[in-house]
Amino acid sequence: MRPIIVCTMLTALCATPALAGDAWTVLPMPSRGVEADVGETFRELLTTELSARNGATFVSSGAVCDDTPCARKAGQQAGAAVAVFGRMARLGDKLIVSLSAVDVTHGSMLSNQRMSVDRIEDLEAVATRMAEAIVEGRSVEDTAALGTITAAEVAPDRRREGHSGPSLRVGGMVPFGDSLHAGFGVLFDLGYWYEARDFAIEPRVAFRMSTDVDGEEYYRVGHLDVAAHYILTRTDFAPFIGLGGGLRFADEVRNRQVSIGKAVRLVGTEQVEKSAWGPGAYARLGVLLFRTYTLRVAFTVDYDVTFVELHDDKVPQSIQAGVGVMF
Repeated sequence: MRPIIVCTMLTALCATPALAGDAWTVLPMPSRGVEADVGETFRELLTTELSARNGATFVSSGAVCDDTPCARKAGQQAGAAVAVFGRMARLGDKLIVSLSAVDVTHGSMLSNQRMSVDRIEDLEAVATRMAEAIVEGRSVEDTAALGTITAAEVAPDRRREGHSGPSLRVGGMVPFGDSLHAGFGVLFDLGYWYEARDFAIEPRVAFRMSTDVDGEEYYRVGHLDVAAHYILTRTDFAPFIGLGGGLRFADEVRNRQVSIGKAVRLVGTEQVEKSAWGPGAYARLGVLLFRTYTLRVAFTVDYDVTFVELHDDKVPQSIQAGVGVMF
């Protein structure tokens, strides 16, 4: 009975995958875009980390393999129960390391790991974490700990960047309708232009005033607006459309005719000032020039309306044209 039990136990041990204490080998890694010394140093670091964790005996092999059949054959020739093989390659600024551990006896894959780093110095942490993942049968993502986190893992997510900066616009305006009797005026805008691939957003502080500053009638309008624009093309000549609105303050002084007396009538004029706060909105057509450059220029034409009533007239409306610069 006892010989049968012993034979059964030996058979079970021979049939199990390679465990800690068996002979292991770490094969040289083919490197692409990486100096050979870097790959050899990583191999030595990995061997040290594996040995510290599984207590196995490591045997050397000079075979360079990047597939399982080759690694299994190299492990058999070296007398190892487990063969670790992989590759190291550079892709842009990233260094990609792939490792696999194969059971030489049965040909089964024991572990398959992959990590990418931004710095060569992080390969030491990669060796530590990959060795832990291989020995413990875990994923390399589960092995992060203080001291072994790579720079690539703490870097912020890469996002598409837009162009942004201050904007300055000057131009003129022509009121129409019954409001803003002083006529032609000038405009000054100071804003912040954020431009993405197909749209732009611009909050602004704006000021409009009549040009006849010495006249008895004048107007002043202040804006606190924000607008959204849709840019039709991505070239250096880019038409765009936009809608905006915000809070306005309008102030207008007008001359009003007055008369005094009945039998003898004296006729004269007096200045009447009216002001009010209210919402406003505008629609815009424009052309953006030099869009692919840091400094951009825009020509715009706006239809603008401010929803206040001054001197019992209709709401002030105007056509405004200007040239703007985005820094």
